[in-house]
Amino acid sequence: MIKISKDFINFNKELLFGEAGAILGAQATSYFVSEVTMKASTISTYTVLGSIVGASLFWLSTRVYDKIKTSRGEFSSKRFVEDIAYFTPVAFLLTLFIYYPSLYYFSKLLIEESGRVTIPVFFSQAGAFLLLLFALNFYKYLLFKITGRKL
Repeated sequence: MIKISKDFINFNKELLFGEAGAILGAQATSYFVSEVTMKASTISTYTVLGSIVGASLFWLSTRVYDKIKTSRGEFSSKRFVEDIAYFTPVAFLLTLFIYYPSLYYFSKLLIEESGRVTIPVFFSQAGAFLLLLFALNFYKYLLFKITGRKL
């Protein structure tokens, strides 16, 4: 069982801030695209792209802030890059195979059913993010159990 530690809280806080960026990016993009077309597949595709950009910017900035803040003058660029190297490829694969497909299909389904954009995209992101959050925390747990490495 994962203990609730400061590392656990910081890890999930970074993911939550990344998701906040994903929400902003997806909402803005879906709104602007819906002004051009109401084709659900087009809106959903751009929703995913806006989500990628927003999530990346917010997550990375929060990660850098947390590492500098918690380093107490001992910030290691090498350690930071190693953490990114352990996290980013797996996070990319999990988002590629879990988050973005579920975001696309949830949003497409809800947009087609309701004819609206903003609310379906928000609820689609919430569902997709919960799946991703579980998967990333499970990876973090396995990484620690197998290698002893904390992210």
